[in-house]
Amino acid sequence: MTYQGGALLANVEAQAVYLGSDWSTNSSLKTQAQATDQFLSTLVNGPYMDMLANAGYGVARGTASAGVVDNLNLNKSVALTDSQIQSDLESMLANAQASGLQAPDANRLYVVYVEPGVVVKMGSATSQTSFLGYHGAFGDGGVDIHYAVMPAPGSPNPSPGSQGFSSAFDELTSVSSHELAEAVTDPNVNYKALGWYDSQLNGEIGDLTRQTSTISGANGVQYTVQDVVNQNDQAISPGTGSPSPGPGQPPPAPSPGLSAPTLHANAVSTTAADLSWTAVSGAQGYRVYQIVNGQSALLGTVSSSTTAVQVTGLTPGATESFEIEAFNSASIADSSVVSVTMPAPAAQSSVTPPQLVASAASPTIVVLNWTSEPQATGYRIYWSNGYQFAYLGTVGSSTTSVTVTGLQSGAKSFFLVEAFNSVSRADSQWVFVATPSYSFGNVAGFGHSAELQPSAAGSGGGAAPGGAAHAARGHEARGRYF
Repeated sequence: MTYQGGALLANVEAQAVYLGSDWSTNSSLKTQAQATDQFLSTLVNGPYMDMLANAGYGVARGTASAGVVDNLNLNKSVALTDSQIQSDLESMLANAQASGLQAPDANRLYVVYVEPGVVVKMGSATSQTSFLGYHGAFGDGGVDIHYAVMPAPGSPNPSPGSQGFSSAFDELTSVSSHELAEAVTDPNVNYKALGWYDSQLNGEIGDLTRQTSTISGANGVQYTVQDVVNQNDQAISPGTGSPSPGPGQPPPAPSPGLSAPTLHANAVSTTAADLSWTAVSGAQGYRVYQIVNGQSALLGTVSSSTTAVQVTGLTPGATESFEIEAFNSASIADSSVVSVTMPAPAAQSSVTPPQLVASAASPTIVVLNWTSEPQATGYRIYWSNGYQFAYLGTVGSSTTSVTVTGLQSGAKSFFLVEAFNSVSRADSQWVFVATPSYSFGNVAGFGHSAELQPSAAGSGGGAAPGGAAHAARGHEARGRYF
């Protein structure tokens, strides 16, 4: 974990934003909001921040303001997008006196809690399948706005139990602490210069451990919080700050009552592997993880009666690693990490560079079209403004046109399309396009909210659109390991 030179929230000023009218009308949610306010106050002005200070991250204790409710009537039949959340914050800030939202400054962090029953979409990822929470930043009238988003646990999002938590509130406090720790030490991820970040493992201080601890609040209330890592990537806990095994080190001994499952992995095709493991007495279920660059990504949770699954979408010729975690309400036990080498695909010819054409369709939209490359298995799309660079996503080999939305009006952009297959890759030329300017309003910058979509024209199907730079791994809370 190294310091990359970006800003820090040295003495965080946290304020909860309860998004959705249910927070005002539902008595249980009103009680939860009060408890959440108390938790945030304990989190930012106590041993959790001391842990970060003692680890040398250049941040210390902060303050918390009373939370405010954003009384929007959310349509629960469609996903709430990150762009909408940004717009809601901007509207509240424009009417700060009425909304009660504190003014943004160099230490301000808005922690957005979305009412239950709502799926949150950030780029191409959703809270149903990809993350428990995330944090980010965007510009509003020359001011940086730092925020974190917590979708509500439970349907249509994953249940707390499936993520290893005993209650929805425990999940919210753990995810909140994870995102706050990363927001204060790396507030401008994928927006401006990084703060504290591990470039080799591609993660922030909360991404590299899955352990949780507790901190004490008023009247002895115990809150579940996420451990983080120190600068040596060793997990540390609030209060003690002592390191525990980090990535690449042996896991802790299994909790009493559960034995560790024994895992076997076998490749059945170039892109699929069968996993099987021994049943564990007393387990309520099993979590299946893939290990990528030292980080554990949750692939899914199965019942106690299931001891075999097939994992698809793997990389031909690559060595893939997996782990199985048995769990019940009191403990967990992890298998050893098992690796399997996928068969290499049949030989392919080298690809040639595609020819790219870019045209502005509106002040915030650009359409990209390129020539088809017969040997390509897909295309990667990249954006730059001349000094920032972002990967937008990948589409299938039959797609030769995409629409890039959420760009900044009046901005200059450069785009590049990379054709690839298993043996080679070839880049188009960087193509310049300028979007026309709006004559009014304030439009959010590209680096946070742009999305890649297959275009109606020239798209032959098979597209697998990816998120914008903001959706890059390293700030999302992904599964139980965040």
